[in-house]
Amino acid sequence: MEKRAGKVFMTIRPDGIIKARLRIIFVSTLALILIFSQSCDPDTSDDPIPYVPFQDVVINLTLPSNIGLASDGGYMYVNGGVRGLIIYRKTSTSYIAYERNCTYHPNEAGSTVDLQPQFQRMYDSFCGSAFRFEDGRPIEGPATRNLQQYQTTLSGTTLTITDQIVDPI
Repeated sequence: MEKRAGKVFMTIRPDGIIKARLRIIFVSTLALILIFSQSCDPDTSDDPIPYVPFQDVVINLTLPSNIGLASDGGYMYVNGGVRGLIIYRKTSTSYIAYERNCTYHPNEAGSTVDLQPQFQRMYDSFCGSAFRFEDGRPIEGPATRNLQQYQTTLSGTTLTITDQIVDPI
């Protein structure tokens, strides 16, 4: 009678060891990528929006220098706030004063909003954020907060902008 060796439980071949090691390296690399990708998420803490008090801005709407506010959708830049103000005319009785300081990383030197009337928006070329004329809400880019708005009061043909911050409607 012939004696037979027991069944071989596992045969280890050199290419099997290589495959196992490659699998371990792949899984480890994938785990590291997932861990590091979590730390590269956009910064949602962001900086607080600065506030700089300013003297009331009084605009006589009948002066030729203020012709930009003579029709609905008109606008103009004025001094005040952190980086200046954008005055926007919604209607003949409704004006909005926006802070030109972008709300995304507002303490960065280039964080300034300019008008792009051809696209019906305000735009910060520094970070790529865009905001709606009508309410200052972000519509593009990394900004998630509305542009800061200041109190406006119309009395006859005189528009007054104060440094009182208002929430958009």
